[in-house]
Amino acid sequence: MKRRHFAFIFLTLTLMLLAACGSQSNESDDSQSASNEEEEVKMLNVDLTSNPESESIEPGEPFTIQAAVTYGEEEVNDANEVKFEFWKKGEEHEKVDGEFTENGIYTLEKTVEEPGIYYVISHVTARGMHNMPQIKLVVGDVDQEGAEETSEDEHSHSEDGHDEDGHGDSTEHAHGTNIMAHIMLPENVKSGEEVTLTGHLQHDEAPFKGAEVQFEIWKDGTDKHNYVEATEPKDGEYQATYTFDEAANYHVKLHFKKEDLHDHKETTLTVQ
Repeated sequence: MKRRHFAFIFLTLTLMLLAACGSQSNESDDSQSASNEEEEVKMLNVDLTSNPESESIEPGEPFTIQAAVTYGEEEVNDANEVKFEFWKKGEEHEKVDGEFTENGIYTLEKTVEEPGIYYVISHVTARGMHNMPQIKLVVGDVDQEGAEETSEDEHSHSEDGHDEDGHGDSTEHAHGTNIMAHIMLPENVKSGEEVTLTGHLQHDEAPFKGAEVQFEIWKDGTDKHNYVEATEPKDGEYQATYTFDEAANYHVKLHFKKEDLHDHKETTLTVQ
């Protein structure tokens, strides 16, 4: 009788122990699943639009360019930088700071007097990432054949372009590729001071990572070229440090290579 009693108690305890272990395993799996969701990589997204939409914009009438910036599901109200690069097809570019409004939205009010094809790139830096989508605007009555993009505007935005303040912040699509390259240099560079050269590479609005990147630097009017290897501290962002030895105008060329793709982007810089 006692043996049957002890066997019953033993069986009951064993079943309780197995049930407890199963419960702990399920809780552990649930916790791991929640942790994986929390660790899901977030991306910096920029939705670039115009109001009114392209082809509804008329010369002499104001329109709004808008960049809606999100990081995952979060609206980004404190971006480090939002700049709009704006140009008419075949003409010089201008860069203007975007104005924050609300709910992660940054805007630029524009009016153009001439009909034609215009382009806009929004340069957005936030949460340690950089994104630079582009749109095309058709203003007024434009011949449909003329509205087709040429290779110059589709793939190249000012090979030797530098912005009006002379610190060499410029963008272009790499020649014959869908890679958008952006060189970002410090303002007010002085000779003898070490500075950081930054290049951003992007493909289909996603960081172009894992490329071999170097900066080629030379003084205007000289044949001596210096090459500096860049590192990739963040996906699609490549950096190198350099010291300009004297005040002069310099060329800075960003070379990038990955598998069979090899291309470059060039800008100019004035060192004081």
